[in-house]
Amino acid sequence: MAEYGGWGGLDETRGVDPEDAFEMAVVRAMGDRIRANDEAAAAMWSALANVDWRHPETGDNASYTFRAAGDMIAAIRGQGTYMDWYCCGPSGTVSDEIAAAMALEGWVFSVD
Repeated sequence: MAEYGGWGGLDETRGVDPEDAFEMAVVRAMGDRIRANDEAAAAMWSALANVDWRHPETGDNASYTFRAAGDMIAAIRGQGTYMDWYCCGPSGTVSDEIAAAMALEGWVFSVD
């Protein structure tokens, strides 16, 4: 079982982390849309910030702060920093599109 996420928030753009199974699932499920569309990127930030994601088969968990969510969006887009996406949408909100795309990758969410 692995734990992904954390506090995040680098002051410079980082690349995606191929060792992070959740991040790579987001890239596969939503990466093209995140890179092409600011609204999709903001929707993904909303689906990361203060949302608990779980992979029932592996027992892995992922949870992101506002800063870490912004950091992941910037990494997937390959530009900017967490501040470009910090609070860009309502936290703890997972769209049906994102829920379905992530479910195909084996990830389900819960919001406390």
